[in-house]
Amino acid sequence: MKTTTSKRAHIKRLTSKLSSILCDEYILLTKTKSIDNGLQSVDFQDEYLFFNAQSSEIDSIIERVEKRVHDSGHYADAMLKAFLKVTRFNKKRKKTNDRKGYISELLGDHENLIMILKKNTSLLETASKDSKTDDFVTTLTESHEKMAWFLRSYLK
Repeated sequence: MKTTTSKRAHIKRLTSKLSSILCDEYILLTKTKSIDNGLQSVDFQDEYLFFNAQSSEIDSIIERVEKRVHDSGHYADAMLKAFLKVTRFNKKRKKTNDRKGYISELLGDHENLIMILKKNTSLLETASKDSKTDDFVTTLTESHEKMAWFLRSYLK
């Protein structure tokens, strides 16, 4: 009986961590999609396609995280109010309201999420006692590192 309670506690901690990551991903998706509205440059078409691809990648990540939470027997609180309560991102826009400012802010959010994911990788593995979760979070981290790398190239 004690192991069942212990296992439930591990699953609850795992679900809580994954739900926090899910909230951050939704906020990041919203910010990435909002950049499309502010694009006005010579490279508009290329940038539009670039941010659309990043939005699709984040959307795919969201689906995988939601599935992982659901597979644990729980449901993520998919309400905007819950996202804003749990997210670890800055909820206020920076003062610079231009292309470079948007991209810099988005890059900062990706870098913040990368640090959070790296910090939580071993914690999530311990909570789930499952190396699959470790691999899952590592894959998420790699996806965000790649997106951040591409964003950095736009700032040069």
